[in-house]
Amino acid sequence: MKILYVYGTAKGNSVVLTLRKMQYDVMEYPKTQNNSAMDKEEIDEIVAYIKEHNITHLMSIHLINNIAVAAYWSGIKYIPIIWDAPYLRPYTVVGKLDNVWYSVFDKLDCQRMQEGGCPHVMYQPLSVDRDKVLQWNSKKRVAGKYISDISFVGNLYEKNDYDRCLDRIPANMQEYFRSIFEEAAFKWDGINRVYGKTSKEILEYIRFVSPTFKMHNVFEVEDVRYFEVAYLIRKLANIERICVLDMLSEQHEVFLYTNSEVETSLLPGVRIRPPVPDGEICSFAYAGTKINLNISLKGIEGGTPQRVMDILGAGGFVLTNYCQETAELFEEDKEIVMFRTPEELLVKVDYYLTHEQEREQIAEAGHKKVLECYTYEKKLQQLLEWVERT
Repeated sequence: MKILYVYGTAKGNSVVLTLRKMQYDVMEYPKTQNNSAMDKEEIDEIVAYIKEHNITHLMSIHLINNIAVAAYWSGIKYIPIIWDAPYLRPYTVVGKLDNVWYSVFDKLDCQRMQEGGCPHVMYQPLSVDRDKVLQWNSKKRVAGKYISDISFVGNLYEKNDYDRCLDRIPANMQEYFRSIFEEAAFKWDGINRVYGKTSKEILEYIRFVSPTFKMHNVFEVEDVRYFEVAYLIRKLANIERICVLDMLSEQHEVFLYTNSEVETSLLPGVRIRPPVPDGEICSFAYAGTKINLNISLKGIEGGTPQRVMDILGAGGFVLTNYCQETAELFEEDKEIVMFRTPEELLVKVDYYLTHEQEREQIAEAGHKKVLECYTYEKKLQQLLEWVERT
């Protein structure tokens, strides 16, 4: 097996280093590829490179169309490792090629992809680079000298498609969508209250009243599904994250590390900081926070986000919204702590800020579980064995 790893918009250096540690023959393609655009000239170059270097497998983070086609033309297998959910890119002619083997971290997304025509899809939890985590040694370097009480690292989705097209949505439909947000927001019990609330007739009505309303749905999914995923889910995340951070900041010190453009009037009590780079600096920030908050997109229904894995890998304490899959991976209140309502969130924040020993014991147990069970080495070994036997 000779693997060519291709870089797209997502980083994947840990994948390459781990594969080499596992004694796989791995090359890195010299040109970064765009995740969406297809270019015949570029594909021809990749095919020539594959032939010249006797490549047998291609790999990347997320699906890259140029790579999928180049692999197909070369008669070799392509392995995209998916970090996002819900993930729509596979719902295209290219995404359903029979030489593509997907690793997907959301169980429900995995099931939908299988039912939607993707021939090879495997569920795998996300993972951490064990060697780097041990090298950074963030928890011991912090040694109890915390930077902040509560922090959230992530996007506020303030630039979402729903807000961008709000002036083209009729007032009565805006009211209807607000009712969906009110019903779905701040309930983290594992039930998705967004999907199924929009219909083809609703979208037709919006287009009839506002002919300038257009969706750029290039995937083989119904417009209703695309609208719920691309418009409603992200707007709901915007509402939840801003409101939760504002609520917590009324009583506690809260840091937000983000590249979002935040109006200070929306989060007057939150200390807004630039995004922390992935890797050692981010790990240090997680280890240096008493309570690391995770508020997942409602579209992540059956998976545990990379943020959670990275926090635990750094030795940080995680307080996350409830997810059944997370409860299966980690023992609740022993390795990770979850909340289902804003009231429960407030109670648990107050409790764990004042029970330091218990908080640190949970963080340590979660750290051990990740390093034992959810590492790149274990994941890649399982993935490549599956690819070879199917």
